[in-house]
Amino acid sequence: MLCSGSVCGEVRVWSLPTSTCVGCFQAHLGSTEALTFLKEESMLLSAGSDHTLQLWSGGLGCSVTTLKDDECEQEPPQKKLKSTRSESAAVCVAVNGDFAAVAYQHEGVKLFSLVTGEKVWNTTETSVQCLLWITLDPEKTEPELLLAGGEDSNLRAWKKKEGEEGMMGGLESVGMFTAQTGTILAMAQNTTYLATASDEFTVALCLLSDKAEDLASEPHATLRGHTGGVTCLAFSPDGEKLLSGGKDQALMVWDVASTPPALFKLLPHAHGDWITGCVWTPNCVISSSNDGKLCLWDLEVGQHLKEISWKRPLLSVCSLEQYVMAGCSDGALHVWNWDTEMEICHIAAHKKRINHCSLLPNTDEEKDAKAEDMTVFTASDDGTVQLWKPFQVEHFSTFQGHSGAVHGVVLKEEGEFLSVSEDRSLRCWTWTTEGPRSLRGAVTALCFHQHDDMVLAGYESGLMELWQNHKVICHKQLTNSPIAAVCSMPNSQFAVSYLKTLLVDVWKLVWSKQRDTVSLVKVSTHKVSQPVVRLIYCSTLLGITHNATIIEPLRPKEDDTWSCQGTNWTDRVIIRGISHNDDKSIWLVGEEDTKITIGFMFVMGPSTLNYSCFSSLVMEREEEEKKTESMMTAAAVDNGTSTAGVFSVSVYVDYYLHSERTIWSQKQKNVCHCLLTSIS
Repeated sequence: MLCSGSVCGEVRVWSLPTSTCVGCFQAHLGSTEALTFLKEESMLLSAGSDHTLQLWSGGLGCSVTTLKDDECEQEPPQKKLKSTRSESAAVCVAVNGDFAAVAYQHEGVKLFSLVTGEKVWNTTETSVQCLLWITLDPEKTEPELLLAGGEDSNLRAWKKKEGEEGMMGGLESVGMFTAQTGTILAMAQNTTYLATASDEFTVALCLLSDKAEDLASEPHATLRGHTGGVTCLAFSPDGEKLLSGGKDQALMVWDVASTPPALFKLLPHAHGDWITGCVWTPNCVISSSNDGKLCLWDLEVGQHLKEISWKRPLLSVCSLEQYVMAGCSDGALHVWNWDTEMEICHIAAHKKRINHCSLLPNTDEEKDAKAEDMTVFTASDDGTVQLWKPFQVEHFSTFQGHSGAVHGVVLKEEGEFLSVSEDRSLRCWTWTTEGPRSLRGAVTALCFHQHDDMVLAGYESGLMELWQNHKVICHKQLTNSPIAAVCSMPNSQFAVSYLKTLLVDVWKLVWSKQRDTVSLVKVSTHKVSQPVVRLIYCSTLLGITHNATIIEPLRPKEDDTWSCQGTNWTDRVIIRGISHNDDKSIWLVGEEDTKITIGFMFVMGPSTLNYSCFSSLVMEREEEEKKTESMMTAAAVDNGTSTAGVFSVSVYVDYYLHSERTIWSQKQKNVCHCLLTSIS
């Protein structure tokens, strides 16, 4: 792999065997001055004329998120357990909209939200080998049922719970049926048939119209011809042909448009070992095998066109346009251009073998999906499902400190490097890969822990960090949505709200017995009707929405109403700041038509918000001061004094609540947040 920088700040990634550019990304705002690889070429350090150094992954392949059940992260038990549970292998993935169903070898099926990455439902009925979302009604665009094929030869079906928004309420069982004997290893669907493949050498075709009337209806046809278990199925784009591959090393093409369905083409010795996957492309079909080969076939003439060889077994395959992706037994995800046979990248996706890889479907019909923007799922024996952007690089961190262009970097020793700049300084930096890989974007929420010297930081990427003594002691990817607010609560708990998710979560800090490690454990999740942009705990948890409505997120839905009827600020005032007066009262500072509004609320306790006392007053400015057009962005109140920050004019405004005096003081920088505190 070769990387090169340019005067426009772009870095290009090159394949040396073919002398071809396989990717590019914007590294700096100015020219890229220097590049060097770190940690056995797994990391790339770039230096730019924009005075910064940037740390990137050493090649293409960006991790988007990880789907993993966190039930193992519970409070430490009182007694030491005699044994620990090993991770159950993730076998396959099936995606429906914003949700992904994952099959596990010994733990059934779990449903995850792709927005938050959290588990929303699970069943542990049997060991599942394959999953498929199917549509029984051809007039419907969204899949209706989730099917799971198990080792007991049964197919189980679930549907979305009635009355639930999306699938956040989970799924409910609608029945079970048997199409053939033996373990069900693969499934596929066109507009007419559901095809299932068995370890007993057969392929069953079930009419979807029959299944819509009676899930237990008999198969329409059974296709026989394989002499080993059938491991993979794929319908042609027009739905008239069905491709099957098996443990007998054969590929078979079936004409399912004929009556009855019949064998169309036989390739008896397609590979030297089990066939693990097959997929159609616009010009050919591709098969993968335990023999480490990807073979391209012209099925019209039954001719082998070309092959791509690897040194380890390839266990799954998927394709988009001219690119083919394959999961390997060593945990790597490989991307090739099958037209040129050039490897684009190989990603160290997992530490154990990849059982399944598939593409994230394009749900936006108005937007043309580009192959370079694809997202690939990988399911592994390590018990996790990863989402990857194969054509993107991963950004780890930015190093700032130089006041001039950085012209050179060199590795000093493990974990340290040197940089030299136009500012005539030589600097030594420390870097580590132990930090959270998913840390991206700005800090969007901060909160001090109530009793300890710790700070909670929420990020635009949905990452939460816990800081103590100038270092991160714990981190967790809570969601893929930006974190809007964080609030400390009693009993080492804290509440979190999100900008793009109508949820408020309560988390708890759980320490080990030696108090040397800490983890974040979710306590509860509460749905809200609007995004909560501010949180504060005042004898109960209070949330504030964009339109200045004050709610109790922890109050049950059926308990009267969530809105606070004691305020008249809703849809009128933009709340810029909120702070404690004491344990049962709070100050609020807002803006209404360039006027500053001060509010005071007394809260008696949980479920008493509608009866709490609220009062407010408006601060007027002098006529000369009103000529200054500026927008307030932040405010704080403490001991009867209000401080407000304004945008563009950069002014601090002090309002004394017990007088009519207004004091202005000029500053040089914009104010985004205000905080009043005492310093001893």
